[in-house]
Amino acid sequence: MPQGDSKVCAPLTIANTNKQAPNKMSTAASTQNSGSGGSALMKAYHELAKSQWDIPFMLMLLLAEFLLGVIIVWKVPYTEIDWIAYMQEVGMWLDGEYDYRNIYGDTGPLVYPAGFLYLYGALKSITDEDIPKAQIIFLFLYVMSQAIVFSLYTCVVRWQRQQKVGSSNININTNASSSSSSNSGSSTNHQVWLMRVAMGCLCLSKRYHSIFLLRLFNDAPTMMVALASFLCFMNHRWNIGCFFFSIAVSLKMNVLLFAPGLLYLLIQASPKWTIPRLAICGFTQVILGAPFLATYPVSYLRKAFELDRKFTYKWTVNFKFLDEQTFLSSRWALLLLTLHLSLLVIYHYRIHQNRRKEWILSPKGILSILFVSNFVGICCARTLHYQFYSWYFPSLPFLLWTSNAHPLAARFVILLVIELAYLTFPATPTSSMMLQVAHFATLVPHIMVLPDEDETDQRRQQQDGSAKKSS
Repeated sequence: MPQGDSKVCAPLTIANTNKQAPNKMSTAASTQNSGSGGSALMKAYHELAKSQWDIPFMLMLLLAEFLLGVIIVWKVPYTEIDWIAYMQEVGMWLDGEYDYRNIYGDTGPLVYPAGFLYLYGALKSITDEDIPKAQIIFLFLYVMSQAIVFSLYTCVVRWQRQQKVGSSNININTNASSSSSSNSGSSTNHQVWLMRVAMGCLCLSKRYHSIFLLRLFNDAPTMMVALASFLCFMNHRWNIGCFFFSIAVSLKMNVLLFAPGLLYLLIQASPKWTIPRLAICGFTQVILGAPFLATYPVSYLRKAFELDRKFTYKWTVNFKFLDEQTFLSSRWALLLLTLHLSLLVIYHYRIHQNRRKEWILSPKGILSILFVSNFVGICCARTLHYQFYSWYFPSLPFLLWTSNAHPLAARFVILLVIELAYLTFPATPTSSMMLQVAHFATLVPHIMVLPDEDETDQRRQQQDGSAKKSS
């Protein structure tokens, strides 16, 4: 019962019977206390959504991640997969071998660019190949990587707040109702908490933790550097961003999956500076690869950027529902490549047609375009191995939470399905099919470029403002 009603009903109850009065009054009091409790919760909900709580929220998540990481390193046994092979490859290079054809480890020949050798050469020197020491370093790399991802998400949140503030100013200038401004503020706070829920989901992946802390794969530091470059791009630091992007490519070439989106953004930011900024990427690769390019250039280019690599059916996570012959066929590879290129063209065309330049170069637009560009490549990849999850896991909550296509419960289900697919070892036809269904359920709404909530709200409010002015 509302508080106002209780005040009206209480005297009527006293007039009718004194025996019932205490019960009615206590019910009214409890209702009033309940209402005040709910009001306090709502006040906290709106207060904690303010920008001054962004950093404390991030720090809380990072502290939880650090403590969880310590427990994992301490309690969960390490699983050897590639660390020994990495050390063998680095050792051969340090012994003076510069021909990529002759650098190999237990898992096969070296297939990573020069930056990989420099990074793991440093790790070899620091750790003396001791795995627990390496795990401690990777724990700090993991926390740094999560800090960067949280910063990316927070940049988007703060941009959304600014958009709502601008919309509120429009309402004020056009004498719009205060209820409209209040609704706008409530909507903004709701979006903030939704994005914080998405950030919380980034801390819950068992497989993602293991890639960093229990496997020591080079995919982990590669993506950390790539994500750092995105933070530069979102702050319109394009030159330094291109430098870090190229550093990430030198660690592992999967980062090139983001390249179509980056090229589009560079053109949108400044057509005349596009070629010089691409030159920064290329020149960085030349400098890093110089010792190998100067001695065995063909060997280096063929092995470090091996585009015709053969894949093993045994380890595929995403296509176990195919038979091995189909999986290895050139026709299947051509079909996937055609689908990949077609989806990229459709996406960037629809973005160009349906989004304003201000949105494209906003933090949300930049991160969306980079993440979708990469995710198209993931969905169309010839194969995905377990460690490849790190290539796109940081983007999954963002892609799901910035799309209006799925209700909140469905977003959690999609995340859970993808996680379970990567926890299924070995992969099965069912787990692979579930993975691909979840992938495309996430991707298709972005490819279709469904209306963006922030931009739609802003346009609606601007139209309302113009209508009020004209009237």
